[in-house]
Order: sequence, then C-alpha cells, then structure tokens
Amino acid sequence: MRTSAFALVASTLLLAGCGVSTQQEIQMGQQEAAQVDQQLPMLQDPAIVGYVNNLGQEIASHTSRADLDWHFSVVNTDVVNAFALPGGYVYVNRGVLERATKMDELAGVLGHEIEHVVERHSVKQMEQAQNANIGVTLACVLTNVCNSQVAQAAIQVGGTAVFAKFSREDEIKADEGGFRNVMNAGINPEGMLTFFQKLLQEEQASGGSGATASWFADHPGTQDRIADIQRMLKQVPQSTLNKLTTNTTSFNQMKARLAQLPPAPKVQGQ
Repeated sequence: MRTSAFALVASTLLLAGCGVSTQQEIQMGQQEAAQVDQQLPMLQDPAIVGYVNNLGQEIASHTSRADLDWHFSVVNTDVVNAFALPGGYVYVNRGVLERATKMDELAGVLGHEIEHVVERHSVKQMEQAQNANIGVTLACVLTNVCNSQVAQAAIQVGGTAVFAKFSREDEIKADEGGFRNVMNAGINPEGMLTFFQKLLQEEQASGGSGATASWFADHPGTQDRIADIQRMLKQVPQSTLNKLTTNTTSFNQMKARLAQLPPAPKVQGQ
C-alpha cells in the first residue's frame, strides 16, 4: 500500500511549518477514517452501532468541541481497545462492549477518547509524522489485525511506519477530561474506575498475553491512572454521584443484542 493521502497532507503541513486548522483537522480525520474503515473488520449491526453512536454523541455534545461532526464506530474484534482520529472520529472495539457490564463503563471509555479529540492529541502527533502510513499502522497497533495472514496479504506497512502512542501526560489529561465529560452528560464517572480495574485484573490473570494486551500497550500507566481516578472520585460528594446515571435499559438491550451475534473474528496471535 502506498503512503496514504493523509500522510502526505500531514507531511506537507509539517514541512510548511504551519499548524493544523480545525478544517484541516477534519479533513485529516475523514481521510484516515476512510482508510481505517477499509482495513478493519467493522461491526455493521444497526442496533449496536446506533447505541454506541447515540451515547457518544450525548457525551460529546457537552464538550467544548460540540460543534464537530462526531462519528462513533465499532470494530468487530475481541481485542480490547478504543482510539480516536482527528476531527471527531472515535472507534471502540467490540471487546470493550463485551467487557462493559454497565453503561457508565462504556461511557468512561468514550469520554476518554472524546477528550483526546478535544485536546487535539492526535493532531499534535500527526503533525510530527512524516513518510509513514499512519492509518495502516494504527490499524495494526490497535487491533492486532496485521497478525492475520489474510490481512498481511492486503496490508503492507511501508518503511519504518511507527505510530507514536499517547504519552502518559496525554492519557492523564484524557482521563481527567473524560471524567468531566461523562459527569457533564449526567453519567457516573465511577464506571471509569470499575472498567480500568476490570481490565487490570484480566491483564494480570492472562500474564499480558490476552485480548487486553493491546489496551495496556496503548494506554500507559494504568495502575497510576486508577489511583488518579480514585483521587478525582473522592473530590466529588457522594450525594452528587448518587444522582448520576450508572446504567440504562438501552444499554442492557444493546448487550442482549451483542450476545446474539456470532463471535468476533479471531486474528492470529490472540
């Protein structure tokens, strides 16, 4: 696969020494999303995707970038991960939906990824990316899809394409902003804590070789971040937390529908 149009745009902007405007950010996101959608096994079930999109839209509407045309999609893989592209394109893997037992847990993941967009973390990284097929590399890193022999036949990562993962500082900012995002949407932020704890337990039980491995590779410092979220929760009166939503009937319906679907396709190396 040749260098993507996005990589050329990013490199041109970088070499020109200019920053990325909101319109350019949106264009970058559109180009990257089109490539990711072609490379990844996307879940097409209207009920599940519709639910995730509605929840994401609700959370995003309470942020400082509510004016973006937000898009929320589900990748059909059991690998536990989520990621955001510039301009409001957020992807959550099916593995996240399967492990979330309450709406606030899924909301916490979405709120975190939404904050990466609000803070323009991907834009800052992509301004620094040159001569790399970022979209394909992103697909490989976040889903293990490149471990599949079939996928390798269709995906060739060119040169030394390496997608720089978010720094711990960026992850902390996304946690703090995600915490605010879900609260502003009337959702209990305790879901962020319980979901992180759940993933940490699964990771420790698997010895770092399970479906959660990708999450921990791309979200550094999880144990410290759990402590950060606990600290933030202590600053919120329990009476306030009690008024926020933890679960909904629509979430339970989504989970029931998810359970009816065939298992997500396995990729070699899982």
